[in-house]
Amino acid sequence: MADGPLELLAKARAGEADALGELCALYRNYLRMVVRTGLGPRLRERVELSDVVQEALVEVVRQFPQFTGENEAALVGWLRRLVGQKLADLGRYHSRVKRAGAGTAIPLEAAAGRLGPGEEGGRLLDVLALSQTSPSQSVSRREQTVLLADALAALPSPEADVLWLYYAENLSFEAIGGRFGMSRKSIRGIMVRGLKRLKRTLEGPPGGPLRYHDDSAPE
Repeated sequence: MADGPLELLAKARAGEADALGELCALYRNYLRMVVRTGLGPRLRERVELSDVVQEALVEVVRQFPQFTGENEAALVGWLRRLVGQKLADLGRYHSRVKRAGAGTAIPLEAAAGRLGPGEEGGRLLDVLALSQTSPSQSVSRREQTVLLADALAALPSPEADVLWLYYAENLSFEAIGGRFGMSRKSIRGIMVRGLKRLKRTLEGPPGGPLRYHDDSAPE
């Protein structure tokens, strides 16, 4: 059985380079979603998403000896802070390179908050936790936003972004629409399509054990 995050963390701290590489691979989808939804619209036009993700992974490897956390929640928070620093550095750099008149900085839109137990959207995240293949994996309580990022990896970009911003970043339809320049109705339509597609992904083959219904989507 493949090592989980805590086992990989322990091995990486013991100096096993392969374990650190596996640890980075385990969180690549998470880093990609945080970067993709954290880039402001103008900055998104000037940088390649894959380049930013790769630079973030390089920072993870470089700064890993400084990480002192003992669980996945601490690791996810640390990864998010590294991405936030990278996005802020990129924003400052590009605002200097292309400063127009007033010299306003390029807006960065990475939200700091994550959903907690009982908050709206928790139902979808709970389903993702239950989608793990064995009771022992469920007991390990993988970070739900990491599971969500993995589940969204195969979805088209607009649907994945809307679901991430709503369920992981806890943004309203109005706030998400403001980012995309779209109406609340349009964002809801994208979300419903994304939930249906995600439901099919989670169910797997016909007759699969997991069933997810999209009644958690707000009206």
